Amino acid sequence: MRLNYIFDFLGSGRLNQPSGKVRVIVVCMSLFITFFQLWGAMFATMNPFTRNVIFIISLLAIMFLVFTPNRKQPRKKISVVDYFLFGAMLSIGVFMIMNIDRYLTRWPLVDPLTSLEVLVGIILSLVVLEGTRRTLGIGLTIIIGILFFYFFFGHHLAGMFYHPPYDIFYFIDNMIFTYEGIFGKIASVAATYVFFFVLFGSIYNKSGGGDFFYELASAITGKSAGGPAKVAVVSSAFYGSISGSPVSDVVTTGPLTIPAMRKSGFSKTYAGAVEAAASSGGSILPPVMGSAVFLMAEITGIPYSQIIIAAAIPALLYYVAVYIHVDLHAKKMGITGFSRDHIHSVWDVIKTKGQYFLPIIVLLLILTLGLTPIMAAIYAALAAFIVSYFKKETRMTLKTLVDVITETVVRIVPLVAVISAAGLIVGIIMLTGLGGKFSGIIGAASSGNIFISLMLTMVVCIIFGMGMPVPAAYVLTAMLASPILIELGVSLLQTHLFIVYFAVFSAITPPVAVAAFAAATIADENPMKIAFKACRIGIVAFIIPYLFIYQPSLMLEGTWVTIVLTVLTTLLGLYAVSVAFEGWFKRKIHLPSRLLFLFSGAFLLLPDWFKIIGVTLFVVVVFINIKNKHVNNNEEAMYYV
Repeated sequence: MRLNYIFDFLGSGRLNQPSGKVRVIVVCMSLFITFFQLWGAMFATMNPFTRNVIFIISLLAIMFLVFTPNRKQPRKKISVVDYFLFGAMLSIGVFMIMNIDRYLTRWPLVDPLTSLEVLVGIILSLVVLEGTRRTLGIGLTIIIGILFFYFFFGHHLAGMFYHPPYDIFYFIDNMIFTYEGIFGKIASVAATYVFFFVLFGSIYNKSGGGDFFYELASAITGKSAGGPAKVAVVSSAFYGSISGSPVSDVVTTGPLTIPAMRKSGFSKTYAGAVEAAASSGGSILPPVMGSAVFLMAEITGIPYSQIIIAAAIPALLYYVAVYIHVDLHAKKMGITGFSRDHIHSVWDVIKTKGQYFLPIIVLLLILTLGLTPIMAAIYAALAAFIVSYFKKETRMTLKTLVDVITETVVRIVPLVAVISAAGLIVGIIMLTGLGGKFSGIIGAASSGNIFISLMLTMVVCIIFGMGMPVPAAYVLTAMLASPILIELGVSLLQTHLFIVYFAVFSAITPPVAVAAFAAATIADENPMKIAFKACRIGIVAFIIPYLFIYQPSLMLEGTWVTIVLTVLTTLLGLYAVSVAFEGWFKRKIHLPSRLLFLFSGAFLLLPDWFKIIGVTLFVVVVFINIKNKHVNNNEEAMYYV
């Protein structure tokens, strides 16, 4: 009983449902943050540190009103402690803004901090820890605690993990009052990219964009075998590419797709797994992608537009592979699609709701013209708002817009906690030199072998992803493991996109698997069953990063002939692997054929002359199965391969 009480205390809180005066405060602060962000992006020239201080502290203050301290506390009830912490954060924000000129002009570590500033720094550091625990749980909080311990006591260690002694003043000066810690580059990601793209996604969905994606996906794929599952894949890809959040994708499209899959004959586990796997891919699918990619752009300095171009083909390959798996499974199970009177034609959907393409076109056009991604998100959000007025039933009133803005800010609160925690993580790793030391371990363990180094990086990223959200898993792995990969000759873009992939697909990797848990609540099934099945359906997610490392043409590097040939052979390889896993090629196939398909697929996925072997094996196994098509599935024959 006592153990349960401890777990309740240390575990995460839950989203609150403030009402009355508290809701008024949340709404007013949400409007203030939104208008401040728009003013700063479109009209003002503001120092990033100033912007980050206002944004981060405002969101951390709101956190105490919209998240309970633990799951035992009733919703709608705000404790006295939370009111006090809310007021303390606002006071700290006012104090820092009043003294902002000092922080912008002072010489860090030379100009001493006052006692009050040290106190402010300690409170902010503890609030970030509490915010991480309250919104995300104990996993990331423990990791930050370990890093804290290492920062202050690592000078007692011997060997490569030794670092010079640091005191609390050195910590506070670097982490709070410079552009290197909580209010540094990573905070800029939340205050710019993340905020505006989440706002765009919220407005687009509210204007009817989410329904449009579902209807368009139904029209395109709904009539074919396993139509409801294919609709889930396509609609989740459409919506996920805009929302950039696996959980948001699941809870938006899942209530429509999962019951439809269940009704058509798919099991609860399979229905939930398809939705989880398809929704997770949205974080790697342009044009928006997810928060980890925004962090990647800021950390690496690679333009966002360059990242989405490089990520396009690998992301599409992932969705094609998932679609193929669903198609083969549906045919094997004899599951048909929607009836013709259940769905509209593609032309009917475009004719009645084609206006929802406009915000996407605006987004892509502005990115193509070379404007910043922030401006692209702002103008796309404006286009989505205008599109809502094309039809009376979708028009967004002032109240609707205020609700959308408030929901957006509340949605971003957990991410701001992650971003603030990531600022501390990066700061400690940089100050102590831990990244170089960890890279040295990977280098020694791999003996300089690129493939082994990639494998070790993948394992580290997946382990971090089991206890942390995607942005934190990416940042921590990137700081610790990317230097050795770059040193071994892997490009900066390839290295960080490799890490992003494995951080993203922690959403379906047990035991945490947040996308699987979200799908489980809709499918009414064990989340672990869904997670393991989702990993099987989306198995190519753990293969594709290796493909673009060894075949850069998948990232549109090289001649067009090389790019086209590589993409075609990769598609053929993914198809062969799916056939092997599902055991279906026109009919049920037995183990020898499955092995031949698996080997042919593996060779097709490898670079250079391996593909010739793969094509040869594929042609042979297809010829054998077509030749023996007269053999009944239930019969045994000596020549049946």
